[in-house]
Amino acid sequence: MMIPEAVIAEILRRTDIVELIGSYLPLKAAGRTHKALCPFHTEKTPSFIVNPERQIFHCFGCGEGGDAITFLMKHERLTFPEAARYLAERAGVSLPTPRSAGTSETDGRLALLEVHRQALEHFRENLRGPEGSAARDTLAGRGLTPALIDRFQLGYALARWDDLLRVLKKRGHPDRLLEASGLIVPRQNGSGHYDRFRHRLMIPIWDVSGKVVGFGGRALDPNDVKYLNSPETALYRKGTHLFGLNLAARAIRERGRALVVEGYFDAIMLHAHGFENAVAALGTALTTEQAGLLSRYARTVMLLFDPDAPGIGAARRNLEHLINVDLDWRTVLLPEGLDPDAYVRTHGTAAFAAALEGAKDLVEFFLDRRVSGLDLMDPVQRARAADVLVEVLATLDNPIRREGYIQRVAQRTGITDRSLLEAVARQRGRGQRRDATAASAPSPASPPSAEEQLIYIGLNYPAWRERIASALTPEDVRDPTLRRIFTDFILGETAAGSRLMSLHPPEVQRRLSSLWARDPWAAGAQEEGERSPGEADHEALQRTVNDCLARINQGRSAALRQALRQALEAAERGGDPDQVLRLLSEHPSVKRGREQT
Repeated sequence: MMIPEAVIAEILRRTDIVELIGSYLPLKAAGRTHKALCPFHTEKTPSFIVNPERQIFHCFGCGEGGDAITFLMKHERLTFPEAARYLAERAGVSLPTPRSAGTSETDGRLALLEVHRQALEHFRENLRGPEGSAARDTLAGRGLTPALIDRFQLGYALARWDDLLRVLKKRGHPDRLLEASGLIVPRQNGSGHYDRFRHRLMIPIWDVSGKVVGFGGRALDPNDVKYLNSPETALYRKGTHLFGLNLAARAIRERGRALVVEGYFDAIMLHAHGFENAVAALGTALTTEQAGLLSRYARTVMLLFDPDAPGIGAARRNLEHLINVDLDWRTVLLPEGLDPDAYVRTHGTAAFAAALEGAKDLVEFFLDRRVSGLDLMDPVQRARAADVLVEVLATLDNPIRREGYIQRVAQRTGITDRSLLEAVARQRGRGQRRDATAASAPSPASPPSAEEQLIYIGLNYPAWRERIASALTPEDVRDPTLRRIFTDFILGETAAGSRLMSLHPPEVQRRLSSLWARDPWAAGAQEEGERSPGEADHEALQRTVNDCLARINQGRSAALRQALRQALEAAERGGDPDQVLRLLSEHPSVKRGREQT
């Protein structure tokens, strides 16, 4: 269903963005704005502001920004129509009745979600049916009860090439949509399509709101690849989801810690034994986006990877990669070489809980002989182990956390704090020199372009908008994002456009919220709200506008001279004297420039 822009504008007009975001975050008043820690990245100092005058939010740390609809889309992972419908109900705005099911959304995210919902329904029916007996036996053999199978909505893909394909096509879904879902694969010879998943236990992958976005398929035939997962699609990117987070979120929040395992069945069996704060990483390494998801619910994250060489390597890469994500990272290396699934089924809940209590912090993990391969009883090998930790800790940006870890290393190795601090400082210095050698040192933030300053003034000081719109052209704005803002919000219907940020691409919303949130070129300006448009000095604005327009005119003249020189050179090379004389007579400045050179 397409929602008319007038209806969206009314939804936003009736929505108080401070009240909305305040229901999710603990906002604190700060002058004319409100502040909070940003929910979209990890930070200690609030850089996330909500501007009630503009009805926008913006984070000066990660750059995210937009209006109320954008916030819901990002925070709750909703589609645009879903967020608009939610706010419409909240604000008491009636939405138009959809004309038919065949709207343009059929080709979008909602259609893909519906295909996945129907696929899940079909897989679950297969598991309950006569052909699902072998799959049911396999699940029972792993200790999965019917209640647990229902909780995780497990299913079965039949051992046929076109079982799901026929079901989905019968329901009217076009081939291109099924291909886009990743559930159907085109044949190489172009003769049709076939099912991606065949004769496999099917495990749905949900987003945090509980919508199916992909599948993991566990082989039942020992000769097949053990796991086959959905490819990345418009719905699913494995680095942005965690298996089971929708089911585990409440337990994670209540217990203050998350258990992260590698496999689907590791997570499922931990839930079966009461460890409902377990999620699976959908890969061997957590991403910063996944870590960000976890940071919304917990302060401590326990990594439970298989205690073999690949599992230890994966845990080590995670810690090295995410050391600057402000979470208390812990690792659990289970004894006997068992993964979490096998360990909890073999030894039971109490033994697993005891293993969790023995979780190692970053220092203990890297000093563990299974990880380092070194004997701490030997002074030479102990020093080598400390050297490894020095390299790791040198990458840690937070000085307080870094010093705390250094003290832990000193306690475990007997090396003095001072020696370790000096070693880390040297390592950090070498790293900084390498960075400087590899690339030139970043220059101070360049001042905004003339067109950016004019667009800022046009957005924030309406009295100047007409002059800027008449003097500046879209061709003058080289940055494509700024050009879109200039076209839609300065030349266009700004009164409506300013209320409909969420109809624009994310990069436009982020840039626009930044321009509305603060003066991007004011020296030392760290926050918005230091002055209102009405308080601006008219003469200062006039000087800025005149200076920017003069710079743009100079740029236009330089570009024109360059184009004429190129045309003149082309005419001379082509032996066209008439064209040469005409260009010189029409543009004498080009002739003067040639004589001076």
